[in-house]
Amino acid sequence: MGVRRAPAGTLVAELLRASKSIRGGFFLACVLAVMLGTAAGSCWALQRHSLQPGQTAQGSSSGQGPSVPSDHGAAAPVHDGVRPQSAVPRGGVPIEGGREPSATAPPTHGMPGETESIPTAPPGEALPLEAPGIHVGEHEAHGVVLPQISDIPGVTFVETMIQLMRYELDERFLGWRPNDLILGRFTDNVNNYQLGVLEAMRFTTLRLKDSLTRMGEADSYDKDLESALNLFMNKATLFWFPSAESSYSEAVKHLENFQAKLQNGQRFFYYRVDNLLSLIRTYNDLLGNVNKTLIIGTHADGSKVSFFEVDDYFYYAKGVAHVLYEIMKVVRVGYKDQLITLDAVDIMDEILHELHRAEEMDPWIILDGDLDGFLANHRANLNAPLSEVAHLFGILSRF
Repeated sequence: MGVRRAPAGTLVAELLRASKSIRGGFFLACVLAVMLGTAAGSCWALQRHSLQPGQTAQGSSSGQGPSVPSDHGAAAPVHDGVRPQSAVPRGGVPIEGGREPSATAPPTHGMPGETESIPTAPPGEALPLEAPGIHVGEHEAHGVVLPQISDIPGVTFVETMIQLMRYELDERFLGWRPNDLILGRFTDNVNNYQLGVLEAMRFTTLRLKDSLTRMGEADSYDKDLESALNLFMNKATLFWFPSAESSYSEAVKHLENFQAKLQNGQRFFYYRVDNLLSLIRTYNDLLGNVNKTLIIGTHADGSKVSFFEVDDYFYYAKGVAHVLYEIMKVVRVGYKDQLITLDAVDIMDEILHELHRAEEMDPWIILDGDLDGFLANHRANLNAPLSEVAHLFGILSRF
């Protein structure tokens, strides 16, 4: 004997009628509405995601061949019997065909409708993992784009140094600021940024002269690099006899002369592990001083760091970090084989990620709030990634 089912409307009415209060009836009505809505949504989702016969998980037609389950539960197409290694890269974002994006592809920023162009390979073939200036790894997601470098060792390294100083001397509005007698009084942020760039350039030129371009301790120094270093050491606030601009511009010309020697085969730049570690130790020493200025609250004489000084320390550190970021990108590509030998590729990628974080920090006003206070402490915010860089430099220097 069958059971007669009442219509849904009648069932709701009976439940409401059986309620002893208006509040109880309203509660039951809400519960039933939620249950009906959930059931309808589930049916719609199942219908939307169900596969048609002959389709893969990506919605491809049966003409692409059969599919096999991937490591993450989704079916991945098979081309000529070759299955992609994984449908999900290490970053956890599904990519069609199991390919990871190239470092030269522009990073996406999550805007609606934006997609990333991903290189593909012919069926059964794989994309190269490494190419000059390209690294397939996790750091591309952080906005780091590695450069294409010259086939001649050291040319791009020196060219990067030249461009960094040329911009501060000639391309930045009003040029070199620390020695301006009038305008320099009102542009202390730019002044200290340029002082940070200059300090990092001094350290880089010193290492370029002493180790990166010498076969060994018995090899001679290059005259142009000696002259460039001496000129970079001139005081940044000199107005004339000679002015800071003229000294640094002449130093850049000596760097250009040395770059020409590299291209002509008169001098050489050596991709060696000991040279790489020497540069890393030099930068680690520089960052030690920078990090100290980002955390101190009082000077050596006991006086408190004033509100008008904290932005000086902040922008000085930004200038140093900018040079390190640009140089380390070139190092990442040029010293690729040495980093692989040291098993330090991931460490270098993390260094670039942290330097990129520092590069992106650009607050409107520099605050110096308490570490547990309501207002920001921008020195501490900048110190966080730079401290991690110093830590990773320290790890590399012990290899």
